[in-house]
Amino acid sequence: MDFDFAPDQVTFRAEVDAFLDEHDDPDVFDPTRENMAQIVDTPPRRKFMSQLGEQGWLGITWPTELGGKDGDGVYEYLLNEALAGRGGPQIGKGVGIIGKTLIRHGNEKLKREFLPKILRNEVEFAIGYSEPEAGSDAASMKLRAVRDGEGWRLNGQKTWTTSAHFAEWYWVGARTDPDNKHQGITLFLVPLDDPGITINPIWTMGDERTNDVF
Repeated sequence: MDFDFAPDQVTFRAEVDAFLDEHDDPDVFDPTRENMAQIVDTPPRRKFMSQLGEQGWLGITWPTELGGKDGDGVYEYLLNEALAGRGGPQIGKGVGIIGKTLIRHGNEKLKREFLPKILRNEVEFAIGYSEPEAGSDAASMKLRAVRDGEGWRLNGQKTWTTSAHFAEWYWVGARTDPDNKHQGITLFLVPLDDPGITINPIWTMGDERTNDVF
């Protein structure tokens, strides 16, 4: 079994390194940042990630018909490894958790609205899974979502929500069936500027911010 990277993967990594050398910026890359170096939390970092989008690298593992390059996961790994080595922001929840879930399970309206924006890095997400009594056991989440006319009303608390203070959209898990612990959870996309949302900071020992969201 050959564990070496394929020639085209080696070429890709060299292209990434050259691009990062060309766009080296202390406002984007900080190898001394010990916590949350991967998040896209400042305007220079957002601009840089948009430049990665222009290269076609944000959706490198997405299907070509949705704007991607249909590459395997090794390319995404090589890109993130290069970014992490310089203390830079990395492709993560927007491209991965949210984008790939929408590709597989989202309706056409959600795909049209969000997938192009993700590829251009025009939208930032926060993820709301953890609660005061539900961490790694996501099936214990209690935040409720109940029907309200043609929409839904969500009520409860999430915690340890990194990115909530600068993201535009909240990818939040809510309980829609109180009687079915493991299958009674639905994912919602909620605008974080909704007046019904309150975001309170939690400052970590490493002087990084995460949040409670109500």
